[in-house]
Amino acid sequence: MLEESDDPVVKTVQPSLKTGRKWKVTEAVDEAKECLKMKEVIGQTQTDRRGLGSTTAKWWSKTEGKEKRYMIIDEIRNKEDSTRVQKAVQQPQQGQWTNWDTAIQRSLTWNDIWHMAPLRISFLIRSVYDLLPSNANLVRWGKKDDPTCPLCQGRQTTEHVLSSCKVALSQGLYTWRHNRVLQELASVISTAKGEIHPSSTSSTVFTTEGGVKKWHGGSIPLNTHRKGLLDGCDDWVVSADLPEWERHPDVIRKSALRPDTVIHSASTQLTVPYESRMEEAHAFKEGKYLNLTKELKKDGYEAKVMPVEIGARGFVGSSAYGLLSKLSIGGNKRTKALRLLAETAENSSRWIWSRRNESLLHKE
Repeated sequence: MLEESDDPVVKTVQPSLKTGRKWKVTEAVDEAKECLKMKEVIGQTQTDRRGLGSTTAKWWSKTEGKEKRYMIIDEIRNKEDSTRVQKAVQQPQQGQWTNWDTAIQRSLTWNDIWHMAPLRISFLIRSVYDLLPSNANLVRWGKKDDPTCPLCQGRQTTEHVLSSCKVALSQGLYTWRHNRVLQELASVISTAKGEIHPSSTSSTVFTTEGGVKKWHGGSIPLNTHRKGLLDGCDDWVVSADLPEWERHPDVIRKSALRPDTVIHSASTQLTVPYESRMEEAHAFKEGKYLNLTKELKKDGYEAKVMPVEIGARGFVGSSAYGLLSKLSIGGNKRTKALRLLAETAENSSRWIWSRRNESLLHKE
């Protein structure tokens, strides 16, 4: 990679790098170069939901120096990531995370890991790869003979402990976790009430001599404001299905259904499912409140149901991201809110896991 340097002396240096038997630097770099050249021949393609032309591509023949080195590094990294995913897909147990299509990728920096308690890191990593010492895993590893759950006599897997044990359900453990996450979600939503959601803004535009536009008074120009679900509303109320929160309006309480959160003309339904069942939970909640939405619309209300999923292991569903965006909660506030929801679900599940074999569980 030094051959792209502007310095003629550095350009001729060919250091010998020692690597393992399965990976060679020179082979990886040469392969990355060929891939980048082939991508330029194929042209720009679109692989996600963004429209054509919304992204710009860098071509190998039009870059030089550091840009080429960065392109090679990124290409090698992407190839290694792709290889790991391909290997994980072939693993029916440890590779289950490859099927979490609606879960947002959770990134942990070295700073995050450094400040985490060892038990938390252990639980998070082993729960993702299904390596926690459940009775089913202990039998698979030859450490135990009986895979049954001591509480309900079902097969004790990680999924069973965190979301499917009938005894834990009857004792209210999953409800307790759900309410903890709901408490945080309702608090996040209620903070949006203090934000300004203007239906229209006025601003004076000045153009300097250099052609740079400035807005007088610090107001946001009309075409830069991202429209939210509650734009133009400043009297909406957040109610939650929690004891200390405001009760749902009469038009909701007269039905037999109890949405987790009601926001003026929108209803939010929270679910804390196992990550592999996020799509199933989302579809179930949408169908559950379909008739209620129709009845409210017949009565002249503008009703919208938005199911939200926060995974039991702390992986936030894309529905939560979409909800906050529709409420005009974005940027760092949205990032912090999603992180708070993820950590609340993860900490609650870790508590449930630590008491998986107790016959009577009491929460404080």
